[in-house]
Amino acid sequence: MRVKLFFLLDVLATSILTVYTFFLRDEEVAISTGISVFVVLFPLCLWLSEALVLQFAKGVLANTEIKVNNKAALKKVVEVDTVAMPMNRFLTNGEYFITDLYSDALSQNELLSYAASVEQYATHSFGRLIYKTALGRGLKVFNVEAASEIPCCGVEAILDNKPIRLGNPQWIQNQGVKISNLLLTKIDQLAVHGKTPLVLSIGLMARGIVALKDEVNPESSSFIQILKHNNLEPVLLTAANNRTAKNFAKDMEIDTVRSELSPDDKAREVQILRAKKQNVAVIGNELHDLPAMFTADVSLIFKDNESATVTEDSDVKPDFEISNLHKFFTLREVAIYAKKLIKVNRGISYLSMILLTPPAIMMTLENSPVPFSPAMAVSGVVLSAFLILFNSLRMRKSRN
Repeated sequence: MRVKLFFLLDVLATSILTVYTFFLRDEEVAISTGISVFVVLFPLCLWLSEALVLQFAKGVLANTEIKVNNKAALKKVVEVDTVAMPMNRFLTNGEYFITDLYSDALSQNELLSYAASVEQYATHSFGRLIYKTALGRGLKVFNVEAASEIPCCGVEAILDNKPIRLGNPQWIQNQGVKISNLLLTKIDQLAVHGKTPLVLSIGLMARGIVALKDEVNPESSSFIQILKHNNLEPVLLTAANNRTAKNFAKDMEIDTVRSELSPDDKAREVQILRAKKQNVAVIGNELHDLPAMFTADVSLIFKDNESATVTEDSDVKPDFEISNLHKFFTLREVAIYAKKLIKVNRGISYLSMILLTPPAIMMTLENSPVPFSPAMAVSGVVLSAFLILFNSLRMRKSRN
């Protein structure tokens, strides 16, 4: 926008002075004046001020295993004051295991068998774990019909003409399923201990709970503390139930937590934060996180060996791809340094215009006090461009 504005002013100023000089002096002087003014005010150096630094910054970040998909977003990273993130496979390490099986009118093996049956085509890590666990125990997996996965809620299918569901308790209840007081008590107990309870229902009755747990990522505690030390507010956005999410957030010292969220709910929470004039960066790692990421000021995807979130040929990608939590601070450090270099470059560009514009305009005078020509205008702009290039090259040494 800044470059476009200066280009329009350049064209306007050049046109006015050229016409004015043509009538006041002669055609040759008018052409020389027009060329000189156009060259001096042309925003080439202003464009280079930012473009060179951002390009060099992209190369520096690539050497630190940070992929930049949107160079312009580097300018926004500096302004971020809120970092929103999911819980699973980010603050936790993604290595879930089944901790408890509570059944009502079913044996534990039947409970796990039914759970695996509805999850056999699931893409979520919970579903894959349950299905593999059942196969590992040699349990029967039934053929189900019309299976469908509802992001951040659960899975439902048809078995023997009955709906069978497995998912978070709130979603199960929203489907009109009755959960006994005994199972509700178990759900609360599991959540207090940081476990994720999934309720299995057959028809309109809940028949058991499959509880899972994930270990905390060893890096996550220090990541949260460094965020807070740098006056960045951590926000937890998760599909986990309210009790589990709040207990986890308390352990991690995260004050702001939003739980039981669908992908669209997460995006709305980000919009609410931005409406409060907060500059939000969202870090996600699964397809379910994409709506929130693309609603944020800055989007980052946390990619590990098991993440298959955004393909290389995808038309829309997050701004940055990072390989571990602390790469965010490397990104921020480089972005802050890039902002300083861009500020200096712009100063050089503006100074060049300030020094070269008056003698270019005075070419309209018959006896100009300062001799000037198009060649001198070009030389001045080229010198400024070299100074900007030299200053921008400091970006490449920032991580050495």
